[in-house]
Amino acid sequence: MLIPLVTNTMVPLIIRSLVSLPVDVDSVSFCVRPAAVNDLQQVADVLVSSFYPPLGWQRWFHPLFRFSIYEDLKQRLQGGHQHYRCLTAIAPDRKSRRNVVIGTVELSYRRQGLWTFNRPQQMYISNLAVRENCRRQGIARRLLQNAEQLSLEWGFRELYLHVMADNTRARRLYQNMGYQLQQVEPTLFSLLSLQPSRLLLKKVLSPQTVAYPSSSSAVRRIPY
Repeated sequence: MLIPLVTNTMVPLIIRSLVSLPVDVDSVSFCVRPAAVNDLQQVADVLVSSFYPPLGWQRWFHPLFRFSIYEDLKQRLQGGHQHYRCLTAIAPDRKSRRNVVIGTVELSYRRQGLWTFNRPQQMYISNLAVRENCRRQGIARRLLQNAEQLSLEWGFRELYLHVMADNTRARRLYQNMGYQLQQVEPTLFSLLSLQPSRLLLKKVLSPQTVAYPSSSSAVRRIPY
């Protein structure tokens, strides 16, 4: 699930600040590492393309969505919270050989959802997204595995996430990785039949349930 957006920046600045560029990446040789500030424009581009594709009326607000996500990411990354990471999957561009962000996920210690003041904080996964032309290549799975490994290193053995009920591809991935349904959470829009319900999933972590990247694999893990 995408974290809500907030911004008070004018749209003309948005259009000048963030520009989405086409990329042709070698996604076979990607690696996973923590995001840096200079990655955030690309991370925002991956997120907005995944959660707010420029279709129909949304194309008019696409620059606004992108800039809002960028500002939120920067605020979280620079917040200095001990148990927060934005992880990125990085692959080289075939032409320029520059590093390109092809996927991302966030891991944070917080309450799940908006109306959860009476709930304890938990380790929570959000904003898992992969560039459209890089999907179905194991990138989302590897990002999740790295987030799970990091959660264990921090001393947390329970991990939560939300997924929309109609997102069958994501639900299949989570189920295959051991996430189990905890509860169905209707929203105002789902009660009005305007969108599906949200599902809260949970996984109990242990060294046996977390698949660690192999040193012989093309996917390499960079220390956190």
